[in-house]
Amino acid sequence: MSSVDSKLYQYAVREAKEAVALDGRGKFRQAINKYQRAAEILMQFMKYNKNPQMRMLCQKNIEEYVERAKILKSQLSGTRPRRARPAGRPSISKDDEGKADMGAVSSEEQELIDMISGTIVTESPKVKWKDIAGLENVKQALREAIVLPIMKPELFIGARRPWSGILLFGPPGCGKTLLAKAAATECKATFFSASSADLLSKWLGESEKLISSLFKVARLKAPSLIFMDEIDSVATKRGEGSESGGERRVKTQLLSEIQGLKSTHDKLLLVLGATNRPWDIDNAMLSRFEKRVQVPLPDLKARAGIFEIHTEGVNSALSDEDFIELAVRTEGYSGRDIANICREVIMLPIRELDMSGLLEDSEKEVKVRDIAMKDFKKTLKKVKPMTNKVLLKQYNDWAEEFGEI
Repeated sequence: MSSVDSKLYQYAVREAKEAVALDGRGKFRQAINKYQRAAEILMQFMKYNKNPQMRMLCQKNIEEYVERAKILKSQLSGTRPRRARPAGRPSISKDDEGKADMGAVSSEEQELIDMISGTIVTESPKVKWKDIAGLENVKQALREAIVLPIMKPELFIGARRPWSGILLFGPPGCGKTLLAKAAATECKATFFSASSADLLSKWLGESEKLISSLFKVARLKAPSLIFMDEIDSVATKRGEGSESGGERRVKTQLLSEIQGLKSTHDKLLLVLGATNRPWDIDNAMLSRFEKRVQVPLPDLKARAGIFEIHTEGVNSALSDEDFIELAVRTEGYSGRDIANICREVIMLPIRELDMSGLLEDSEKEVKVRDIAMKDFKKTLKKVKPMTNKVLLKQYNDWAEEFGEI
């Protein structure tokens, strides 16, 4: 069995195990999708594998998965009216009670919800604005574009309509994902986080179906915020030589979904994209993001705040003046760069204890020394910023032409 065949078979086994687990927990709709996926993968596997015993085993498994999926489908269809629900309340979760009147969730809509549940992360972020140091201008822009329209929809009527698409762009590690989560937390919106890996599938037509399902479910659970990280990877400029037919269909589907957003003041749906390479995004897609906000490298005050945040809870000999000195020394560093520096520094006392052999006895109590300024100076000699001046100029030039600084 080749490595490709082996991976395909292992993928099918993994899907089947998940199907059985979901089946056992009573999540029948999700189990149906997993059973069907496992059967499809095994059928693909059989095209390439000529081992008769393996083919017989796969054929048997396929028949079992398909049969179980049919049984679950018949059970669900036969018991669909089993529970009457109050009018105007979709049966998605208890958290959605009190949301706008969307009507009862049909079996098709429930299947859509199940379809994205295993791929798209739907979460309730716990990130607050105070957890993000600096970036006050960006926070205010997101409050105006996302938080206020959801919290005070009565203010955004008529010509004062909210932005439907917002794009965050800037160097890697500057807090674009954290900003998106904080905005969703502040306005108590349903947060859908979808990366390019989540939206792209090698199965023909599945990516388009997944994107369509994502937007339909987001409308059901409005007010919703769809966050699409690294959107440049699914929205590159069309017509390039390396573009396949499948990639073009995905872009077209995504364009039509964002263009056709059905959002009202009481059922708000917003799309927030983030990218490190805004110049690679297709112009048609770029026009869908009506507001474009640059997320720059942290300034002096923000860098000092990031050092404080990432050393919180650790015994430290640092003073406020030390944090300011560290901020001065790290000009040009991103928030992620500084976070990595802090992680390295707070591990130094543990490393010293381990190398001295004091951690060999698990029952012996040890005392961890405080981290000090000398630890940061030592680490800064090894850790350099990931963003150079040439790249920063490219961001600023693009912001002057297309964005908003």
